[in-house]
Amino acid sequence: MSPDAANQLLEQDAGDGKTTSRSGQEMPNRRAVAIALAVMALLIWSTLAVSVVSLSDLSPLLTTGVGLAGGGLICLPWFSWKTVKLRPVLVGTAAMLGYHALYFLSLKTADPVAANLLHYLWPLFIILMSPLMLRDHSLKGRHLVAGILGFAGAAICLGAVPSVSTSAWMGFALALLSAAIWAYYSVWARRFPEVPTATVSLYCLVAGVVSLAAYFVLNAGTSGASQGLGGMLSSPTLKQWLTLGYLSLGPLGGAFYLWDYAMKKGNPQEIAVMAYAVPIASTFFVSLFFGRGVDAATIAGAVLVTLAVAVGNRARLR
Repeated sequence: MSPDAANQLLEQDAGDGKTTSRSGQEMPNRRAVAIALAVMALLIWSTLAVSVVSLSDLSPLLTTGVGLAGGGLICLPWFSWKTVKLRPVLVGTAAMLGYHALYFLSLKTADPVAANLLHYLWPLFIILMSPLMLRDHSLKGRHLVAGILGFAGAAICLGAVPSVSTSAWMGFALALLSAAIWAYYSVWARRFPEVPTATVSLYCLVAGVVSLAAYFVLNAGTSGASQGLGGMLSSPTLKQWLTLGYLSLGPLGGAFYLWDYAMKKGNPQEIAVMAYAVPIASTFFVSLFFGRGVDAATIAGAVLVTLAVAVGNRARLR
């Protein structure tokens, strides 16, 4: 069942309610569904970094283009052109393209573990942006405490801080910019609940096509190749194609639809706090990929993240 179909069933049930008690139960149920879908999306995204690192031989634009274009085809059968509005398409497409291209390039130009951590500032950005962009959300001290605890947990997961070269600062700046873009897009999606979740397929498809076009254009010259954006037009290996297929089905496809529904029907600040569990798992996967193993720092970070989730949930209950 598509996210739109599930959404319509929930709205139909809410509209058909004949008693106050049933109507009151719909909101907790809808929030529970939103949280469950957000958790699923976050678990899928925890494998994004290690998947991209394993494709480091490919151009970030090629990886972005193939992944997003394939992900856009998933929900395209449920997409309706009647619901298309120019502004959401422009914002959604720009966010999808900019976020992934910058994030993938940061993993390639800086230490992947450090860049991945900096990129995961986006949950804290969501907490801070929500009161600025949404009228029904306010920033309270408990939200800040939860955000700080969550980021501290993610930072501790790094263990020993790697040496930072001058050239790596550009990669860190790109990771930070990608975090800001994704946070803005996530909160922005909540401002337009009337835009169907299936529209995300159009964002992904258009962004993927633009990324592939940019890749082929840059390959015609030398500037793109020198910056790591272009590269030789060699065919990916079978293993790389399988990884690209997984990106399309999961981190660059299915997870977007789950996340869009969760942000529109759930509490953005509450979901953002839970998102701090992703750096723990993501750092774990990347560390294993590079043979760094798991140390006490990761365990300590997990404890802080757990406290952040507890504080965030307490803020929601109050």
